[in-house]
Amino acid sequence: MSAGPLVASATGIALLIVTAYVLIGGTLSTTEVMAEAQSNLVAYQEARMRTAIEIQETVIDNQTLYVKVKNTGSESIVDFPSIDVYLQVEGEPVYVPYGTDLNHWSKVSIEPDGVHPGQIDPGETLTISITYAVGVTPPTWVQVVTPNGVTGSAYINSGE
Repeated sequence: MSAGPLVASATGIALLIVTAYVLIGGTLSTTEVMAEAQSNLVAYQEARMRTAIEIQETVIDNQTLYVKVKNTGSESIVDFPSIDVYLQVEGEPVYVPYGTDLNHWSKVSIEPDGVHPGQIDPGETLTISITYAVGVTPPTWVQVVTPNGVTGSAYINSGE
Protein backbone atom coordinates (compact mmCIF):
# COMPACT_ATOMS: atom_id res chain seq x y z
CA MET A 1 0.00 0.00 0.00
CA SER A 2 1.38 3.39 -0.91
CA ALA A 3 1.77 6.26 1.57
CA GLY A 4 -0.05 8.80 -0.64
CA PRO A 5 -3.62 7.96 0.41
CA LEU A 6 -2.57 7.82 4.08
CA VAL A 7 -0.94 11.27 3.93
CA ALA A 8 -3.96 12.71 2.08
CA SER A 9 -6.35 11.21 4.65
CA ALA A 10 -4.27 12.48 7.57
CA THR A 11 -4.09 15.96 6.00
CA GLY A 12 -7.87 15.97 5.40
CA ILE A 13 -8.57 14.96 8.99
CA ALA A 14 -6.16 17.60 10.29
CA LEU A 15 -7.87 20.26 8.16
CA LEU A 16 -11.28 19.17 9.45
CA ILE A 17 -10.07 19.43 13.06
CA VAL A 18 -8.52 22.88 12.49
CA THR A 19 -11.67 24.11 10.71
CA ALA A 20 -13.89 22.83 13.53
CA TYR A 21 -11.60 24.47 16.12
CA VAL A 22 -11.73 27.83 14.28
CA LEU A 23 -15.51 27.70 13.88
CA ILE A 24 -16.13 26.72 17.50
CA GLY A 25 -13.66 29.34 18.77
CA GLY A 26 -15.28 32.04 16.63
CA THR A 27 -18.73 31.08 17.84
CA LEU A 28 -17.66 31.12 21.49
CA SER A 29 -15.93 34.50 21.23
CA THR A 30 -18.92 36.00 19.39
CA THR A 31 -21.23 34.69 22.10
CA GLU A 32 -18.99 36.16 24.80
CA VAL A 33 -18.93 39.59 23.12
CA MET A 34 -22.72 39.58 22.72
CA ALA A 35 -23.27 38.59 26.36
CA GLU A 36 -20.95 41.37 27.56
CA ALA A 37 -22.70 43.93 25.33
CA GLN A 38 -26.08 42.86 26.68
CA SER A 39 -24.79 43.13 30.26
CA ASN A 40 -23.43 46.64 29.61
CA LEU A 41 -26.73 47.70 28.04
CA VAL A 42 -28.69 46.48 31.07
CA ALA A 43 -26.34 48.33 33.46
CA TYR A 44 -26.63 51.53 31.38
CA GLN A 45 -30.44 51.33 31.33
CA GLU A 46 -30.57 50.71 35.09
CA ALA A 47 -28.41 53.78 35.74
CA ARG A 48 -30.64 55.83 33.42
CA MET A 49 -33.76 54.71 35.28
CA ARG A 50 -32.22 55.86 38.58
CA THR A 51 -31.29 59.29 37.18
CA ALA A 52 -33.66 62.24 37.50
CA ILE A 53 -33.10 66.00 37.48
CA GLU A 54 -35.35 68.98 38.06
CA ILE A 55 -34.71 72.63 37.30
CA GLN A 56 -35.43 74.47 40.55
CA GLU A 57 -34.84 78.07 39.57
CA THR A 58 -33.80 80.26 36.64
CA VAL A 59 -32.62 83.83 37.08
CA ILE A 60 -31.25 86.36 34.59
CA ASP A 61 -28.78 88.85 36.04
CA ASN A 62 -27.41 91.31 33.43
CA GLN A 63 -26.22 89.11 30.54
CA THR A 64 -25.90 85.94 32.64
CA LEU A 65 -28.48 83.22 33.10
CA TYR A 66 -28.24 81.19 36.31
CA VAL A 67 -29.94 77.78 36.40
CA LYS A 68 -30.28 75.61 39.52
CA VAL A 69 -30.50 71.91 38.64
CA LYS A 70 -31.39 69.48 41.45
CA ASN A 71 -30.55 65.78 41.30
CA THR A 72 -33.87 64.20 42.30
CA GLY A 73 -32.83 60.66 41.34
CA SER A 74 -30.66 58.12 43.15
CA GLU A 75 -27.68 58.15 40.75
CA SER A 76 -24.75 60.59 41.01
CA ILE A 77 -23.93 62.77 37.99
CA VAL A 78 -20.17 63.11 37.53
CA ASP A 79 -19.23 63.97 33.93
CA PHE A 80 -19.81 67.73 33.67
CA PRO A 81 -18.41 68.27 30.14
CA SER A 82 -20.93 65.70 28.86
CA ILE A 83 -23.92 67.60 30.27
CA ASP A 84 -25.73 69.36 27.42
CA VAL A 85 -27.61 72.64 27.81
CA TYR A 86 -30.09 74.00 25.28
CA LEU A 87 -31.76 77.41 25.24
CA GLN A 88 -34.64 78.78 23.24
CA VAL A 89 -33.83 82.25 21.96
CA GLU A 90 -36.42 84.01 19.79
CA GLY A 91 -38.15 80.69 19.13
CA GLU A 92 -34.98 78.96 17.92
CA PRO A 93 -33.16 76.22 19.86
CA VAL A 94 -29.53 76.99 20.69
CA TYR A 95 -26.98 74.45 21.93
CA VAL A 96 -24.75 75.79 24.72
CA PRO A 97 -21.51 73.77 25.16
CA TYR A 98 -19.53 73.39 28.38
CA GLY A 99 -16.71 75.89 28.85
CA THR A 100 -15.92 79.34 30.15
CA ASP A 101 -16.24 81.40 26.96
CA LEU A 102 -19.16 83.56 25.90
CA ASN A 103 -22.21 81.45 24.99
CA HIS A 104 -20.91 78.50 27.04
CA TRP A 105 -22.15 77.15 30.35
CA SER A 106 -20.00 76.69 33.43
CA LYS A 107 -20.40 75.24 36.91
CA VAL A 108 -20.87 77.86 39.63
CA SER A 109 -21.46 75.66 42.67
CA ILE A 110 -22.90 72.45 44.07
CA GLU A 111 -24.88 72.74 47.31
CA PRO A 112 -24.58 70.95 49.66
CA ASP A 113 -21.45 69.20 48.41
CA GLY A 114 -20.51 67.08 51.41
CA VAL A 115 -20.67 63.45 50.25
CA HIS A 116 -18.65 63.30 47.00
CA PRO A 117 -17.10 66.72 46.34
CA GLY A 118 -17.38 67.74 42.70
CA GLN A 119 -20.24 65.34 41.91
CA ILE A 120 -23.97 66.01 41.89
CA ASP A 121 -25.17 63.43 44.38
CA PRO A 122 -28.87 62.74 45.02
CA GLY A 123 -30.45 65.74 46.74
CA GLU A 124 -27.70 68.17 45.73
CA THR A 125 -28.24 71.20 43.50
CA LEU A 126 -25.88 72.30 40.72
CA THR A 127 -25.89 75.99 39.84
CA ILE A 128 -24.72 76.75 36.31
CA SER A 129 -24.18 80.07 34.59
CA ILE A 130 -24.58 80.93 30.93
CA THR A 131 -23.22 84.28 29.77
CA TYR A 132 -24.58 85.50 26.46
CA ALA A 133 -23.65 88.49 24.27
CA VAL A 134 -24.84 92.02 24.96
CA GLY A 135 -27.82 92.95 22.80
CA VAL A 136 -28.97 89.37 22.36
CA THR A 137 -32.58 88.69 23.29
CA PRO A 138 -32.70 86.85 26.63
CA PRO A 139 -33.58 83.16 26.35
CA THR A 140 -37.10 82.04 27.22
CA TRP A 141 -36.58 78.34 27.94
CA VAL A 142 -33.74 76.06 29.10
CA GLN A 143 -33.21 72.31 28.90
CA VAL A 144 -30.44 70.39 30.69
CA VAL A 145 -29.52 66.88 29.51
CA THR A 146 -27.44 64.50 31.65
CA PRO A 147 -24.71 62.34 30.08
CA ASN A 148 -27.06 59.33 30.04
CA GLY A 149 -29.89 61.22 28.31
CA VAL A 150 -32.20 62.24 31.16
CA THR A 151 -33.60 65.76 30.73
CA GLY A 152 -35.08 68.58 32.75
CA SER A 153 -36.49 71.79 31.32
CA ALA A 154 -38.14 75.00 32.48
CA TYR A 155 -39.24 78.41 31.30
CA ILE A 156 -36.87 81.16 32.30
CA ASN A 157 -37.84 83.78 34.85
CA SER A 158 -36.86 86.97 33.04
CA GLY A 159 -36.91 88.97 36.28
CA GLU A 160 -39.26 91.57 34.82
